Amino acid sequence: SPVSDQHRSFQAALHTGADALTAHGFAAHAERHGDQLRIVSEHCPFGGAAIEHPVICAVDRGMVRGMLAALYGTDLMTETALSLPTGAERCVTSVQGA
Repeated sequence: SPVSDQHRSFQAALHTGADALTAHGFAAHAERHGDQLRIVSEHCPFGGAAIEHPVICAVDRGMVRGMLAALYGTDLMTETALSLPTGAERCVTSVQGA
């Protein structure tokens, strides 16, 4: 059905985005959390700089949003759910829109 095809396409875009982040040092993967899809980064290549300058997280979130828009073909809402500057051990970007 078109809805399940669209959902599969969205998940494929999310996994491709996570792979691209991993290639750039983020050690990322896509996962489902309840009814939400998200990208989890186990490693931040910016290290302590992200903690000192949390604006870097907005840049990261923008990269995820831009990648997904290019891969999926529509603008999706991204939100930083967890991040190193807030004391979390990993960064989580939730993705909504499909």
